[in-house]
Amino acid sequence: MPMQAESLEVLEKADVAPAQARAIVRAIEIEITGAKDTLATKHDVLLQRQETTELGSVLRAEMSELGAGLRAEMSELGAGLRAEMSELRAELRADMSELRAELRADMSALRTELRTEMTELRGKLQGEMSELRGDLKAEIHASVSGVTRQMYTAVLGQMAVLLGFAYFFATHVR
Repeated sequence: MPMQAESLEVLEKADVAPAQARAIVRAIEIEITGAKDTLATKHDVLLQRQETTELGSVLRAEMSELGAGLRAEMSELGAGLRAEMSELRAELRADMSELRAELRADMSALRTELRTEMTELRGKLQGEMSELRGDLKAEIHASVSGVTRQMYTAVLGQMAVLLGFAYFFATHVR
């Protein structure tokens, strides 16, 4: 970058030696040249805006694609879950049907077994009741026989007493 003559004139008017004035102007020019890389100009800001707009458009497009992909994946996952749930529901219903059939079979077997046991118990009970009836009849018969004997004995004893009174009256009353 060429040195500006006006910059040198300003420094020379300030009573700065020409060699020093040139060194100062040269140092300032070097700093300005270096600063161009760090300072943004209007053109740089405009370029940055265009880049940002382009990046925003690209980003929106990518986000739209990702959103569509995500929706498609979610739809696939939803369909897969629905299919799995349907399969599980069918399996569960089949298992429940099997369990219901097993339960009914077990209940039927238990009912038959219970009826058999009840019939056996009824037979045993009737047999025991028959034995008890027989024993009871024998006991009642034995008891009645004993009582009947005692009653006949008492009646005979009373008849003997009455005959004794009759004999006494017949022999003493005449």
